[in-house]
Amino acid sequence: MKRMLAITCAGALLLALTSCSGGEKEPASSSAGGSSSSISSSASSSGGDMSSAGSSASTSQQETESVSLYVGRDGDFYVYTQEISGEVTPESIIQSMAELTGWNLDVVSAVEGNGKIVVSFAETSALYVGPPQEQKEEFHVLDARQLDQTILDSIKRTLEKWVGTEDGTVEVYFTAADGGDLVLEDIGVTISADEAYTAFPSGEAQ
Repeated sequence: MKRMLAITCAGALLLALTSCSGGEKEPASSSAGGSSSSISSSASSSGGDMSSAGSSASTSQQETESVSLYVGRDGDFYVYTQEISGEVTPESIIQSMAELTGWNLDVVSAVEGNGKIVVSFAETSALYVGPPQEQKEEFHVLDARQLDQTILDSIKRTLEKWVGTEDGTVEVYFTAADGGDLVLEDIGVTISADEAYTAFPSGEAQ
């Protein structure tokens, strides 16, 4: 009886530790609270001792920021906190998502300005070549359509939350490497480069 109790407790502890390592479900009524709400500096600052030794030690450590990544689709997202070294930009955020999920999210550019963010995907990205042969269990997708929708929905949501607005002030555009329409030939879907991305075209991912 004691052995059964010990096994049960050990299993519960393992489950708890596993759940802590993953993302948290985004609340259905969540809202952005400003440009700094979704990004908080995690760089440690030391005060008092301003010796040359302390100064050189602090400069050797590159500043990092905590960024919330939203992964999912159809408005159903999980939130993951990632550390980004150096300047936080749309491109560095997308590459952080690539590291988290294991998907190739190569971009030619990701430019913010004039109330919009334009993301141009490289031909080596998973949108063209598909998911990796060995997928991470937590981010496993069933087919190319599900992968493409999840990538676009996730990047859009993450960039909106990073900027801190969801009221139409910031629009996210997706294009091909040459700036033209994003044509996903494998699934017969075209994302217009001239229109802000709002939702994946009809035909739900399985």
